[in-house]
Amino acid sequence: MSINIKVKNITEEQYNHFFQKWLYTYGGATDVVSLEDYIDTYDDWYGDVDVYDSSVCPCVMCLDEDIDG
Repeated sequence: MSINIKVKNITEEQYNHFFQKWLYTYGGATDVVSLEDYIDTYDDWYGDVDVYDSSVCPCVMCLDEDIDG
């Protein structure tokens, strides 16, 4: 499934990973940086959105991948 937001077409899994990285970084504070702005501008802070590695990205999804993998 593809999700179309203002900035680009992404998969649902990519959207979820962006969301987790944004949530970790900003705690969900949309008054600081919106999720769409984060995806458009800041998505390289913790590496490629398709890579799940807790040594690069500290979000919950990456921590789960290390535990499961």
